[in-house]
Formats: sequence, C-alpha cells, structure tokens
Amino acid sequence: MKNVHTPTSDVKLLKTFWSLRNDGVWQIHGMQGITLRPNQAPSAEYFSIEDDVVLVQPATIGTVKSFLGDSIVPIVTNVTGENILRCVGTGFLISCSGLLITAAHVVIDPIDSKYGDVTERDDVTLGSDNLKLGVLIRNNPIFQQRGYQYYPIEWAMFLAERREDPLQIFGLDLKLNSDIAICKVPQKPSGPPHQPLTIIQSGIHGTGMGVGSDVFAIGYAGMNEEVKFNERGQIMGEHKFELHVSKGRVMEQYPDNFEIKLVSTPGPCFSFSAQIPGGMSGGPIFDMEGIYAHGVISKGLEDESGLARLSFGSMLAPSMGLPISRMNGCTLKEIQETHNEGMAVLRGAGL
Repeated sequence: MKNVHTPTSDVKLLKTFWSLRNDGVWQIHGMQGITLRPNQAPSAEYFSIEDDVVLVQPATIGTVKSFLGDSIVPIVTNVTGENILRCVGTGFLISCSGLLITAAHVVIDPIDSKYGDVTERDDVTLGSDNLKLGVLIRNNPIFQQRGYQYYPIEWAMFLAERREDPLQIFGLDLKLNSDIAICKVPQKPSGPPHQPLTIIQSGIHGTGMGVGSDVFAIGYAGMNEEVKFNERGQIMGEHKFELHVSKGRVMEQYPDNFEIKLVSTPGPCFSFSAQIPGGMSGGPIFDMEGIYAHGVISKGLEDESGLARLSFGSMLAPSMGLPISRMNGCTLKEIQETHNEGMAVLRGAGL
C-alpha cells in the first residue's frame, strides 16, 4: 500500500438554507460555512461532530447537528407489522422536493439480510409489498422536541445503466455499473422544503477529486442495528444517530472499473485513505472546499488492527447524465438546470 497522507485542513461545509416563496418557488435565503469540529482531540482524522448553536443571517438559527441532520439522514427499514426500524446506512437529500441519494447496496440490504421480500419491479427499481424503506430527519432542538421525524421512501431505483455482463450484488443479477441509488421521500407537511446538499455540477472549477486531493466523508457510524418505536411512531429509548467525519486523500481513481474490473466497488470509483465503519455507506464525500458532494461512500476495509485507512467511494459525476424513469426520463443534470425540484446551482468566481 502507498504511504498514507494525513490531511490537516479544517473541515468546513458550505450549507445552503432554503425557503418557499409566496408564489410557490423554492429559494436559497441563506448560505453559511459550517465548521465540523471533533468532540475529541483537535487533530482527529475520524471523529463524531461537536454540536454548537449556529446563527445564519437574516433569521435562521439551529445547531450544527440539526442543520446537518436536515440533509444527511439515516436510512431505515421496517417490515409491516413489526415495531422495529432496522438501520442500514446513510443517505443525503439533493432537492427541496425530497430526492435523495444513497449507495445501491444500502437499498438492497434487506436482500442480503433475508427479510422484507424485496424484488425488482422494473429494470432499475426495487419494491416490496411488506417492507418499507424510510429516513429519519433530525428535529431542530431550539424549536422542536429533540428527536427525529420519519419519512417513508416512496420509490428507490438504481442510478446506473444496465449492462450485458452480470454484476452480482447480494445475490441479484443486477447488471449495473454503479453503487449509487436515487430515492424519493414525500415533501414536508405544511409546505417547508427539505434542505438539500449541493451536488457536483458541470462547468465547476476547484480542487475536485483528483489523485492526491484531500477529501472528507460524512455518515452515521455505529448506528444501533435495530430501533423500536411505539404505536404513535415515536422512537423508544435512547438512540443517538451520531454523524461522523472521516478525512483522507484520494489514492487511486478507477473511472473504467466496470469494463476493466480492478476493485470490487461497482462502476466508476476511487480509493481514499479514510477510515469508514459500517453505517456510513451512502453518505456524501466532499473535497476540502466543502461546496459540492462529489462522491458517495461505498465501503471501508478492515485489517487485523481494525478499521484500515483505505476506503472506496462511487463517483457521482458519471451518473449525472443518466435518465431517471421515475422523473419522466430526466437526468440529474437536467433537473438541476430546470430548477423544478429545488436543486442548488452555484455560480461565482472559482466555482
């Protein structure tokens, strides 16, 4: 293995804040760089995030964890008739309307775990008659009771092309070229928009995800495998879904990984020198500018001493031009450009 570089830069994420205008148009009413500080040693490269109050002008207030938890969410499953949520990974919202990205293997976790009777409904969509996928969005403790709101996933499909050669993932002959899934959750009741992250877009400049670039990944590490809830849908017991940051450097890129199979992560991907434990799969990966999500966490590796500083992420850019059947064949790039779903398009010097 190559020598591992340890990044030293502070981790800061540019967060957009959205509202709904009186004419029904979503708009960005504020932007703020949020520093993600470790709650332990200041030099930590893998850490849970310290919480703090954040004031965004002109009139938005919350905490670091609630602002991040509005956008980066635990993915959970529920079998009909059970009062248990199974935590299977991380996802992140990319539009005000409720479009969400995660890893494909997170969506099909029930197949590997042999529960829920999940099947393919069409070329790239999964469904089940007795299993529900959903997400938990964190409440803002300044204005709401501490906890989470559950939102069901209305549909989930692979953001990938079909290929002739089969690609085995957890026993399904998926024939896909990416470990990326796109999902849809319902809009919030009474009208306020979801709070999406900004994803990569064409024509941008910056440090990017080239070999040698410093990057950081965000996700829910160490989640409880099962969470109980009562008849009112409230989560029972003390369950803390803690967001973690893991920093590293891009080691290798594999843009032709489907045609020339070099690593086990499906499709165009890259390796990076960060520790990624279970639960973080499906979370966003940023370069150190912290403006755009460039990748999706696919997996981390372990060695005899524990978590290795070697992980893999799926490249988001190659999937931006793929048609989404549930969105009338539109691509993510087209959805960005039309502004119909509330996806951020940032322009300016250096972007």
